[in-house]
Amino acid sequence: MAQNAQNSLDGPRPARPEEMETILALANQVMRTAQGREPSIATDYPFIYNESNAENIIVVMDRGRAVSMVGSWMNMVEAGDAPLKTGGINCLATLPGYRGRGLASRVMTEAVNHMARRDCHLGRLTTGITNWYHRLGWESAGLYRAYRFNHSNISLLPKLPPDVQIIQGSDFRDDVIDAIIRLRTADQLGGRRTSGIMRKLLTADSDPALMGNRQYVLAVRPKGSAAYCMDSNHGIIEWGGPADLVAGLIHERFNYRAGDRSGQSPKSLQDKVKDSPELTLVAPGTGHAFIEVLQSLGFPCEESYWGMLNILDPRGILDAFGADDVAVTEEHGRFTLVRGGESVSATRQELAKLFFGPERISEFARDILPFPFWQWPLEHV
Repeated sequence: MAQNAQNSLDGPRPARPEEMETILALANQVMRTAQGREPSIATDYPFIYNESNAENIIVVMDRGRAVSMVGSWMNMVEAGDAPLKTGGINCLATLPGYRGRGLASRVMTEAVNHMARRDCHLGRLTTGITNWYHRLGWESAGLYRAYRFNHSNISLLPKLPPDVQIIQGSDFRDDVIDAIIRLRTADQLGGRRTSGIMRKLLTADSDPALMGNRQYVLAVRPKGSAAYCMDSNHGIIEWGGPADLVAGLIHERFNYRAGDRSGQSPKSLQDKVKDSPELTLVAPGTGHAFIEVLQSLGFPCEESYWGMLNILDPRGILDAFGADDVAVTEEHGRFTLVRGGESVSATRQELAKLFFGPERISEFARDILPFPFWQWPLEHV
């Protein structure tokens, strides 16, 4: 790169509010219009691309134009009593003509450093180029499950008690949002919600294939909402409440979706038999009694990584889960963990699997590791 071109670059650094327009132009050009899609980044991720979150977007500018960038959004994630501050990575993009200069690596490195300075315990992203991110310290980790219910297994789930009413709709009124927040808070699973955060997440349309046409379904008793699930085009993307009521709500939702599609024979040989109805539900690997119900009944599920993780604060993660008897030190990019008479040495990437699985790469602290970690699809960036 010529010296004058190098001197014109400003960054990587946190963005400024007045730079949001050029940032969105870059993100839309690379991530949307170049792929034949509408320039929808602002509406896909309104909780990221706004002036109040500008400092969490890392940019390289060239004479007032954003030429390389990555966004991030930070929130608190709960796994029982363990609070983890998590930074989600979004829209890593570099303009054509500026590629091949290492700008993407530089903005990603600065984004990780920025999240660490903001006291994040870990970072999370999803990508199809895991090998590229792996060299920057990221590792595929965490566990995502997808359960599928059909006519042959839905009867294994209990039905709702007779005193429970169902309320459903797509109008997320204040009382509905308040009910969901109360249930999320009681479950202590996934991102912490406030009415403001909930509104921003509900207005986002980051993945229409997964999130489109969201509807809430509430199980209501005389004293108030007792359980809920959130349904989308592709199934149940969120749920909460006591295990028996969640199970009954899923049973009810399946029957509602199935309607009269009971697999009757076609009226004539020319009529095509309709596909059997099926309902998909996403879930973490652990952390809720409803998951234990599904496992005890032997429901099959598809498993995959819940993204790539980057361990930013090993000590903070251990403390969050009450593992204060584990000592951790770092030297030359390797971490040594000691507990009683056992120890293990790990790279940053290996720490991600040691802490959050799903593979068990060591017998170290088997009684407490791996820790649970989960963000609902609504919180995905």
